[in-house]
Amino acid sequence: MKKYLLLIFVVLSPFLLSAQTTIESAAMPDIPVDEEGHIRYIEVVKEPGIQKDLFKRCVKWINGAYKNPASVTPTRDVEDGKIVVRHNFRLYDTQEDGSVSQGSAVLYDMVIRFKDNRYRIEMTNFVLKKTSRFPAEKWMKKSTADYNPEYLKQLDAFAHEKIESLKKGMKPAKVYKEEDW
Repeated sequence: MKKYLLLIFVVLSPFLLSAQTTIESAAMPDIPVDEEGHIRYIEVVKEPGIQKDLFKRCVKWINGAYKNPASVTPTRDVEDGKIVVRHNFRLYDTQEDGSVSQGSAVLYDMVIRFKDNRYRIEMTNFVLKKTSRFPAEKWMKKSTADYNPEYLKQLDAFAHEKIESLKKGMKPAKVYKEEDW
């Protein structure tokens, strides 16, 4: 019996010990920053389809990706080929004992513009929701008390996940041929 307990402990110990990381040991992700020092994710995606078709696919994706799609999209301009999304996501704090608690919300803007056979995604204005607005760029300055690579990792992961989800949702629906029988 003791052999089995020892074996279980040896197998699980790397997982238990690896969960104990500190903010200092966390690596800073490669966050895209514009010339003004603001966090900005921009991607142009080539996708077959006319502007209005791409717009409709995006609206379909928004309807599935957000609980209240009408409230998160203050702008839906078919003629101009532009959708603005204003939403937020939650940060999570890891305590010293390894437990995870829900943290503050980060507001962001996402502007999606459409042209024939392509669309452009731009995510900007990442702001921590507090009594006053707190720009997420402050987490990038190592010399300040606000430096937080763990929050930056979460922001970066969220932005990439949202962009990939949109790109997947923008793929044209498969058309199946009806069999002649």
